[in-house]
Amino acid sequence: MFFRYRYYYGCLTEEQKKIYNTILSGLNTFQKEISIPLIAVDEVTKIYNFVLWDNPMVFYVRDCSLDSDVHNRRCEIIPNYLYKDDQIKDYSNIIIKYLQVFNTQKNKQDINKEQYVHDYCLSNFKYDNSFGDNCYSILGLILNKTAVCQGIAHFVKLAHDYLSVPSIVVFGKANNPASNGRTGIHVWNIVNINRNTYHLDVTFDMTLTKTTNRYDYFNLSDDDIIRDHVVDKNIPACVTKGQDYYTLNSMTVNGLTDLGDFFKREIERGKMDIIVRINNITPTDDTAKNVQEIACNKYIETTKKGISTGVSYNSNQSVFEINFK
Repeated sequence: MFFRYRYYYGCLTEEQKKIYNTILSGLNTFQKEISIPLIAVDEVTKIYNFVLWDNPMVFYVRDCSLDSDVHNRRCEIIPNYLYKDDQIKDYSNIIIKYLQVFNTQKNKQDINKEQYVHDYCLSNFKYDNSFGDNCYSILGLILNKTAVCQGIAHFVKLAHDYLSVPSIVVFGKANNPASNGRTGIHVWNIVNINRNTYHLDVTFDMTLTKTTNRYDYFNLSDDDIIRDHVVDKNIPACVTKGQDYYTLNSMTVNGLTDLGDFFKREIERGKMDIIVRINNITPTDDTAKNVQEIACNKYIETTKKGISTGVSYNSNQSVFEINFK
């Protein structure tokens, strides 16, 4: 159908890969019971999850139950299908047709494909705070334009697969700056761009975006992401720094002393919504007030006009958004 990057498949032994393939084949043909060799429950669970994480098109099943036959050394996996067979086929066709919105990007560079997917999600989808129908799968976004982090991350992987960009779904924990400091289970992505791997959290950027797109979590290294994410040791290391969106687009400064010149440049460009990452500071409400004051003074100095400003900030990633009103 199209490119599929199966990172988790590659993490398995040869025997485990055979079981993975058996499970995937069974799910693709909607088998009510999938028979595999008898192995530990934890191992079955791991392989089953790897199948789902690698294959977003298997949107029609979540959990499963197990029935072990010790005498015959077999284990029966009983998937919990969410829809009837005909519904699954119809939904699959809808999804494949929907992915054509990305056709314009097929000949672009991988980094451009990635940003297009990121921006498309921010412009067309919203986070599902009500946990409605299909919120955990790609169907939530395609049918309802809303999903939780799991559905969003699976869609992001599916879109990258469609555009032949290697990516994976990552399960872990995180502290969303838009959720008042609460840490909880979270799902995001890792992408491979020009043979380097980076963290990409579209959900977090989606919840931060208001007047303009945010890129606080676009191509971060491990050192950057661990400020508010718990990184699993079994995922690819993301060691390359300086390839995040803000660095590449000259939207960072090293401390408050460089902030005035940055604001002057952006104001002269006519920007009314300005985003900047400020390194080497501790983001606090007092810091935000200082940033707001510098921005307001620089606007008056540059334009000779009065202005009021609003400021918000992501303390985890030291990113500030200033809105001139």
